[in-house]
Parts: sequence; C-alpha cells; structure tokens
Amino acid sequence: MKGIKNNQSLSNIVIWGAIALSIILVGKLKPQDNPAIAETAPKVETVTEQEELPDNSLQKDRPLRMSISVDNPSFLKVRLNDEIKIGDVISDNSIERQRLDRQKKSIKLQIENLNSKTLIVPTPPPPTPLLRNLPPSTFSEELAAISQSQLKLKQSKVILANRSKLLTTDNPERRAEFEKAGASLAIASQKIQEQEQMIVAMQDMKMQSEILQHEQSKLKKLQSELEQARSEVDREQAKLNNSAIVQSQELEQLQTNVNLAESNLQVATSKLEAAKVNCQIQEYQASVEESKRSQFATQSRQDYERSRLQYEEATRNKDYQLAQLGISLSAIEDKLADIPIVRSSRNGYIKKVKPWVGKDGKYQTTITIVSRK
Repeated sequence: MKGIKNNQSLSNIVIWGAIALSIILVGKLKPQDNPAIAETAPKVETVTEQEELPDNSLQKDRPLRMSISVDNPSFLKVRLNDEIKIGDVISDNSIERQRLDRQKKSIKLQIENLNSKTLIVPTPPPPTPLLRNLPPSTFSEELAAISQSQLKLKQSKVILANRSKLLTTDNPERRAEFEKAGASLAIASQKIQEQEQMIVAMQDMKMQSEILQHEQSKLKKLQSELEQARSEVDREQAKLNNSAIVQSQELEQLQTNVNLAESNLQVATSKLEAAKVNCQIQEYQASVEESKRSQFATQSRQDYERSRLQYEEATRNKDYQLAQLGISLSAIEDKLADIPIVRSSRNGYIKKVKPWVGKDGKYQTTITIVSRK
C-alpha cells in the first residue's frame, strides 16, 4: 500500500512539473506581430499579439489575445460574441479599399472608352480636274471686283486695328476671377496656419484630448477648403489661358483676313490689267485659271497634310492617355495590395473586446478569442 501511494505521489509531482514547465514556456513565447504594411492614405498599422502553445488539446482551448492598433475604430470588423473562423477578417480598412475599387473601375471605363474610339486616317486629295474653258471677263466686272476687294481690305484693316489692343491683353473678367480665386487661396492658407499654431499652443498647454480632437477636425475641414481653393485657382488659370488662346486665334484670323483681302485685291487688279490687253485676254484667263488650279491643289495638299498631322497628334494623345491611365491603374492596384488586413488564425468566438484607447493618433484595443464550446 505504501508503495502504491508513493507511486501516485510521484505521478502527481511529474504532472504538476510538466504543467509548470508549460506555463514557463508560454511566458517566454514572444507575440507574433503581423508585418506593418505602409499605405499612402489613410495609414493603417495593425499589430497582432498571439500566444502560441504546444500542440495539445488543453492548450488549444486556451484564449487567444490579439492587440489591434488602427487609425479608425471602424476598421474592426468583429463584435463581442461573434463566431469567427480561420481566415475571417478581424481588421480591415474597407472604406479605403472600396474607394480604391471605385477608382479602379472608373479608370478601366476610361480605358475602354478610349479604346472604343476610332481615329479616321485622312485620305490624299484627288487629282486636279482638267482645265475647262471659261467665258471672258468684262472690264466692268474687273472694276467691280477691285472696288469690292478694296472695301473688304479696308474693313478688315479697321477691324484688326480696333480689336488688336483688346486681343493682346488679358480678358479683364477672367483676370479678375483668377485674382479672386488667388485671394481665396491665400485666405485659406492663412486660416490653416493660424489653426495649426493654435493646436500647437493647445498641445503645449496640455488641454483635453476632446478639445484637441475638435480643433483637429476643424483643421481637416480647413485643409479641405484649401484644396477646393487650389482647384478653383487651377480652374480660373485654365480659363484665363483658354481665353488667351481664343484671343490669339481671333487675332491671327483677323490678320489672315487682311492678308486674304490684300491677296484678293491683287488678283482683281491683275484681272483688270489683263482685261486691258485685248490681244492677250484668252491667254491671261487661261493663266489665271491655271493659277487658281495650282492654288487649289496646293490648298488640298496643305489640308491633307494638316489632317495627317492632326491624326498623328490624336494618335499620340490617345496612346499617352492610355499610358497615363495604365500607370494610375497600376498605382491603385499597388495601394490595394498595400492595405493591411488582419485575419483570424483559429476558430472560436469573440469573448472580450477591450475599450478603445487613443494614442499618437491611433486607436488600440485587445480582443480575446476562445474556442467554441
């Protein structure tokens, strides 16, 4: 009997020694940290601490505690008493993920839209038609043509002189809108600087975190207004630049009208001189017609060359836009891949969720996962 009791005591000592050794080993085990993955906006740094025990049924049932650190408490996707399985999402910036997915779909639609557009290749001009005999022009017609050309030349010069000063200066309305937008941008920048200085002063005074958070919210709102002001400045700058381009095109067109009127006057004068030479009327008319045909052929070639250059430019622009959209799509996909996500490493249910604790702009909590009953 005494030997049996001694053997039982020895067995108990061995069992309790094994349990104590297991507890010591558990205490020495280091928590496993999820790798912190950097992303652009907003930054999420998620760290998990897990207690790993040797493989036996008693230690598998021990609770698993995970420390979660996020930028926003909404990133936590589980609640108290939720059942959870291996691979289920515990923490994820789903708002940012959905926003990036929407941007990704938008860019893909733009790429599809560009690819669906067909650019028409310009065709060379047809051969110049054969010369036809024209009726002889009369002296009265030539005089009328000269008078009309002179009138058109005079009118085009007057219009050019009246519009030149206005077209060589900025559009006053566009300039005023641009300066107004610039003033709004300066005011927004000043407000942000004052808000930041006030926050620094409040931090130095160690004021309550609720007040600081309120002022930080105001700062974010002011920053949003600053971005809107910048966008408005860019829009007004674009309008001002577009107005300058339109004015330049109009001025160029007016100068072209003057040149064209001068050319028409010269042609009319030439016709008058040709009409005075009776013996050379037929030859002169033929030479005039040949000159017109040459001008038409030249204009056709110029139009074709202009269309070809425009087609090549449109093709380059399309390729450039597709390349830019491809880069943007790749960048968004990289951001999606960089969004950290924490998944459960075991089956069970959420037994405990500690209250959130704010520190250095982060929110921290600890959740406890226990095995299913």
